Amino acid sequence: MTEEDRLLLNDLKSNMQQLFSAYKKLEQEKKNLQLEFEELQNKLENLEHEKSEIGQQNEQLKIANQLLSQNDESSEAKQKINFLIREIDKCIALLNR
Repeated sequence: MTEEDRLLLNDLKSNMQQLFSAYKKLEQEKKNLQLEFEELQNKLENLEHEKSEIGQQNEQLKIANQLLSQNDESSEAKQKINFLIREIDKCIALLNR
């Protein structure tokens, strides 16, 4: 083996080490990105769930608003609500005894 062959072999070893090091670095970066992706997916699912809940609450508020905004039935609806509240208060009082 000549001196030139040894130099080429050393250069090849050096290049292989650099390549392996870069590969390990990219592999770790890939793992980090996968974890970040999973976290973002979980956040998205949570936000979609919250959006669904808020949509349901919005629908309930629309219905309640419609019940309360009707002029003819407004006082009747309020009376029913007040009656139900009084009944609930009575039940709570009985439970507290």
